[in-house]
Amino acid sequence: MYLSSFSMTEPEGRVYMYAPCWLNVWESHMYNRSLKSTRSNGWGFKRFGTSSDIYASEMIRTPHYTNYIVAMEEVSEAALHNLSAKERMLLMKSRTAFIYADSWGESSSFENISSALHQAMIDTLPKNLIKKFSVKDFSCKIRGEKQSLVQAMRLAQDYLDWDIFDFVVICAAYRAVPVLVFSEEDLPVNKKEKAQEQDIKINLSVERVGCFIFSQRESALEINTGQYVLHNKDRESGGILSGADNDIDLMCFSGLRRNRLWREAFSENKRNTQKISLPERYGGSGCLTPALSWIYLQQHRVAGGKMRTVVPDNFGGYHYFDTRYQGN
Repeated sequence: MYLSSFSMTEPEGRVYMYAPCWLNVWESHMYNRSLKSTRSNGWGFKRFGTSSDIYASEMIRTPHYTNYIVAMEEVSEAALHNLSAKERMLLMKSRTAFIYADSWGESSSFENISSALHQAMIDTLPKNLIKKFSVKDFSCKIRGEKQSLVQAMRLAQDYLDWDIFDFVVICAAYRAVPVLVFSEEDLPVNKKEKAQEQDIKINLSVERVGCFIFSQRESALEINTGQYVLHNKDRESGGILSGADNDIDLMCFSGLRRNRLWREAFSENKRNTQKISLPERYGGSGCLTPALSWIYLQQHRVAGGKMRTVVPDNFGGYHYFDTRYQGN
């Protein structure tokens, strides 16, 4: 399938460092545990709706959620208008499916929401976006933590390959709620992993929203979603992670931890493929981190080739997808 158009955005405000507080004991406890599991010594947040007029620790916990809703509307409008006028009209009149993907599912209980309408837009389906793309055939929501965007892409590829729909629109969002971010990264680390990992760093969680329009109409980015690879502690992952395929020119890794998967992907004795850690370059955005590989292609002058994006989970397995791109 082809990525006909896409748009992503993030907050314009600055990064705020998280500081544990006795008023939020459980959150502070999860913060300390997540620092140990990720071998980090601090955590920064960049969220929609933050304001310097509010006490920083409270502000990154409950920012103004309306900025996030407005951002979703803006990226959807931008993705739609990145299409040519002919393609926009075709999308409105064709069989179009809409998929809404986020990391946490129902997260309104962690937001200071006073509107039932806004609560429904965040927790279920944003009806305003369904109307924007004139979706009448199919819509759903996928909640899959770090894997939800890739799962939505696999669903989109099946729908397009089977000729069920002509276009599939995926709107994805990542809300960096501190307690959820910390709890997701609270994983035990074995002694071997601790011994091999020496770098101390500061993690960065950046809220982002994105809109992606897929179709079978040829464009500059051709996407092919791979399979899910189960964790096997007794063997390496082979050519999928190392980029040993002769046509892989760029390898992107969306995992936060420098664990065994990270070392296999960035091993220096493998094929000489350019390798990029997306969270270290752009900051982590949960399910939207893999889409930052397309942002990298936009920002850098690259010759045509093939890029592989690896999306690890928290249990040693991973998804991956390939992007064939034209030079710019």
